[in-house]
Amino acid sequence: MLLVCPGNAQRAAPRSYGMSPKKDHEVSRMSEYINRLLYPGSADTLQHVVDVGSGQGYLSRALQNSGLHVLALDSNDIQTSGAERWKAKEAARRQKQLKKGKDAQSPPDSNHHCNDPLFQSHVPTSVPSTSTASKNGRIMHSPMGSLTHQTICINPRTLESSIHDWLLSTEANQITGSVIGDSLVDGTEPHTPQEKPVPVMMVALHACGSLTPDVFRAFLSNHRRPSAPDVRIWTAQALAVVGCCYNLMAPEDFPLSRSLRERTPVATLPLASRHLAAQIPSQWLRNETCAREASLAIRKVVFRALLQPVLQVIGAREASTNHTTTSSSYHAEKLRGAGQTPENRRLGKLPDAAYKDWQTFLDGATSKIGVRLDQFATQLPVYIHNERRRMQLESALSVLHVLRCIMGPLVESLILLDRHEWIREELSESSESHESNAMDVDLVNLFDQATGSGRNVAIVIKPRKWPNMI
Repeated sequence: MLLVCPGNAQRAAPRSYGMSPKKDHEVSRMSEYINRLLYPGSADTLQHVVDVGSGQGYLSRALQNSGLHVLALDSNDIQTSGAERWKAKEAARRQKQLKKGKDAQSPPDSNHHCNDPLFQSHVPTSVPSTSTASKNGRIMHSPMGSLTHQTICINPRTLESSIHDWLLSTEANQITGSVIGDSLVDGTEPHTPQEKPVPVMMVALHACGSLTPDVFRAFLSNHRRPSAPDVRIWTAQALAVVGCCYNLMAPEDFPLSRSLRERTPVATLPLASRHLAAQIPSQWLRNETCAREASLAIRKVVFRALLQPVLQVIGAREASTNHTTTSSSYHAEKLRGAGQTPENRRLGKLPDAAYKDWQTFLDGATSKIGVRLDQFATQLPVYIHNERRRMQLESALSVLHVLRCIMGPLVESLILLDRHEWIREELSESSESHESNAMDVDLVNLFDQATGSGRNVAIVIKPRKWPNMI
């Protein structure tokens, strides 16, 4: 079932320095949805959130600002450096506001990532204020949460272990004042296992490629384990993930559900189809700028398609000259159909100005590859220099590409429904799937695509006993 998340598409002010209007829309809508999900009264024991693939840390900081303890994980050290710069700017701005006596409640900036496959030490980036006891005796936290950054090579195993280490580390306990079970860990005594595992929510905003199914795998792996404290100290209680970059998915990540794997023939998505899943043709004509960008994007595809016979001739000549063997015809066709041949990789990316017209593109492409067309003129297709024939092919290829792109949302829907069904199947087989621990899985339309947020659907897992937020 696809649910629509209500909310304002625009905000009065961005949550953090460095965000584009599109990113601000995504962060505000997702953080607001998570906050509504966690604070209707039934989820008030969940204080810990793991932001997977946290990038510049915009979502992490928004969640920290709402009073949550956040572990931000990424695999890119460049992102970490950028995040620290934004954090410093935000801290300076907040300090300036405090000096002027203004309200300084804008979200703290902090965040992290890294490329090193090894774990690095926890890097706490803010200290929460003191916890207090509420009237009913539950330990509650003041509005400021905490944020811890880690750089790891993210996969299901490292994701689970980093959460475990984060919750167990003396440093994390001292900084977050964490609630373990029903008691406060204030850092004065070593942590010992409590009766209840710590509830944790996993979130990801545009997790690339196979990172999305890997987050699901970590969640499901933890959910299958018995809840005894000697088996696990934390429990995966909720999840909200928006994926992206389907072209970067590993082949084994589709199909995932038995419903599709057991069909004959088995459904498959070649790389070219996964590229289509990123298309949102409904937004192409939203305004003049979008129309120009769509026209340029179509022209790029068409011109490069027309160039493929030239690249094939170049590849064959070079293979013959170098006495190298070519790939099998089947493998070569797969590479060619996805624009992944060695010749295409040599051509690489060209500037937008190179697509002004066909001749400009042809000159720029052959110059970059380092060939002259007159060296093998007899082997070239006639349209290379026949304008009338080329224009006919341009028109036909443009129509074909638009028709393919119209199928893009269908491809994305297939991927999303496969993941939804797979999670539902796995949860139903869990040893803890009796009614008291039953989970619901939903597809939630979080973002307005008119803002440029093409990947707008979140997969949400939550306890069935929590109220629906839609």
